[in-house]
Amino acid sequence: MAADESDAATFSRQLASLKRQGCNVLVVNDRQASDVICERLLGGHDLERRHLFLPTTTPVDEVLDRHRPRRTDPGALGVLDATGANLARSITVDSSTGPELDGAAGDEWYESVDDLSDLEALFESFRTHLERVEPAAPAPGEVRFCLDSIDPFFDAVDEEELFRFVHLVTSAIRERRGMGHFHATATIGNPVLSTIEPLFDATIYVDVGPDGEPKQRWRLHEHDLLTDWFALD
Repeated sequence: MAADESDAATFSRQLASLKRQGCNVLVVNDRQASDVICERLLGGHDLERRHLFLPTTTPVDEVLDRHRPRRTDPGALGVLDATGANLARSITVDSSTGPELDGAAGDEWYESVDDLSDLEALFESFRTHLERVEPAAPAPGEVRFCLDSIDPFFDAVDEEELFRFVHLVTSAIRERRGMGHFHATATIGNPVLSTIEPLFDATIYVDVGPDGEPKQRWRLHEHDLLTDWFALD
């Protein structure tokens, strides 16, 4: 998987350490393969996990459909829906139009985000939902966060604002020994993405091979360790 056996062993040890301590990863490139690895990063359906989603491009119904094999009670799930965001309105909660989840009203677990440029308000909403879903003593990796696409923020705010927001979010996840992952379709050469990438513990490059099968490649930032491509299964 890595360049040699020594690197492979180092990769396995460091990855296990990140999972124990809490970590955040940046997932870049191919969307089809990103969907596959997203499922892996959210945790198995049979595991005890608490999830918080911030979708900017994926419809909430699709998020819920993918999530349903896991716990769907409001105490273990939060959705900050930014798919309809624009720069003219602020964050609102509308339980009359929000979706329902297994009989639970939307205002218990769902919040509509209408302004990506108000990162202070967005972080407060994120923190409120994170505190709501986290258990009293979270186990390593029990709290999981997914931002389906960070790209819309590139046009909504400047680099400094986005850097601060990502720093706050990733720090909050690490404090709870959780695992967060942020998808990006922009390439690593993108200047904004290059600015925020150091805030993550790892970058996962995903792609689809000539055989149509998804593959992945990891970079662990602290040790600057880059694996070879290997199957995403």
